[in-house]
Amino acid sequence: MKQDEKKKKGADYEKIGILLEDIVAVGYGKPWKLMWYSFIRGLAYGVGIFLAGTVVVGLVIWGLSLFNDIPVIGRFVQNIVNSLSNH
Repeated sequence: MKQDEKKKKGADYEKIGILLEDIVAVGYGKPWKLMWYSFIRGLAYGVGIFLAGTVVVGLVIWGLSLFNDIPVIGRFVQNIVNSLSNH
């Protein structure tokens, strides 16, 4: 069992080595280029999260507004929609 684990770890290290070689071959081995790529990637990730969150909150508010006319929960839902709309 331990030898199987050692073989797996060795294979994992080989895969990591191959990936690192590919990174250097592509040109990302240069620190400034790697930082620039990471910065742009982070910006894109942040903008994507912001847009997705905006869409989700908008859909939640729209979905809740459909329940305004239901007698039992209508007032409760209206309070939630008003609270979300005011902020």
